[in-house]
Amino acid sequence: MGNERRCIGPPRLTARRCGRILPLVLTVLVMVMATTVAGCRPRAPKIEFANRRYSAALRTAANTKSPERLAKAKDLVTRAHAAGAIGPEEHAWYEEIIALAEAGRWADAERRAIDFRRDQRR
Repeated sequence: MGNERRCIGPPRLTARRCGRILPLVLTVLVMVMATTVAGCRPRAPKIEFANRRYSAALRTAANTKSPERLAKAKDLVTRAHAAGAIGPEEHAWYEEIIALAEAGRWADAERRAIDFRRDQRR
């Protein structure tokens, strides 16, 4: 028995053990955060097949960073909404894309248009 010391509590976390555990904990944390964030964006409403041309026109305008194309797409969306071809929820999405592009946030507008189109495949 002599000079032996027995630890009654949990084992101590040494630098060596921390060096093994920390990368694993950080990896799991990053994976959980990425999974959570990926599923958080709102989904676009299902639209009629014929109405996909509006999101295509907006994406093209955003991709080319063309104010002229944006104005044409905006006019197209406004006229279709006035005629009742576009519902209020769908129109709100288009208006958001248009507002992003008008603010000079072309990449965000294009990403939103891509998301809109991707949501139609669900």
